Amino acid sequence: MLGNPNRQRYIYQQLPFVTMAKIVMVIGSPRKNSNSEIIADKIAEGAKANGYEIVKYKINDLAKARGCQGCGACKKAGVCAQNDDIKPMLEDIKASAGVILATPEYFGQPTAQFRIAQDRMFSFVDGTFTPFFPAGKKCAVVVTCGTGFDGAKAMADQIEGVMAGFFKFQPLGKVVVKDAMAPGCVAENKGVMDEALAIGKKF
Repeated sequence: MLGNPNRQRYIYQQLPFVTMAKIVMVIGSPRKNSNSEIIADKIAEGAKANGYEIVKYKINDLAKARGCQGCGACKKAGVCAQNDDIKPMLEDIKASAGVILATPEYFGQPTAQFRIAQDRMFSFVDGTFTPFFPAGKKCAVVVTCGTGFDGAKAMADQIEGVMAGFFKFQPLGKVVVKDAMAPGCVAENKGVMDEALAIGKKF
């Protein structure tokens, strides 16, 4: 009976696609109106046009976001032992159809905020590095930089490689943009916006 709460729970357990129709955005920039976030938003626009719910996490805005503690509890429990503001993001990603990962390049690396989120994804795999969820989630990556395009491209490749290699995500594409120092400047770049929208529509 649909009116029976137990029956409703059973239906949701048997139809996992009910919880798979979301895309999770992980924004690593600490700036307001950041270029990486603007590009990620355009990718999300494309995904939303295909019927996906969009859930955004701006790591810098989280009140409590701790790095991985290396405790190994997740290898047995299948879930991170820390109960902070990163944990809901991890659970949303596990229940999602895919992710949009965005960060500027700082000194040849992702931001500290992005690295906190990325390191906590260690809880996605067991002790043999087998993911706790089925393969095939989709992934798009955004990296912005000042002038070092080659380094930013290599960083985007590395982020994509982690998602595909360790967690078996399906890469949909990367947007890497240089000369993106002024906040919001990419919004007027039609080529970049069109590229981002096209990637989003692959979700």
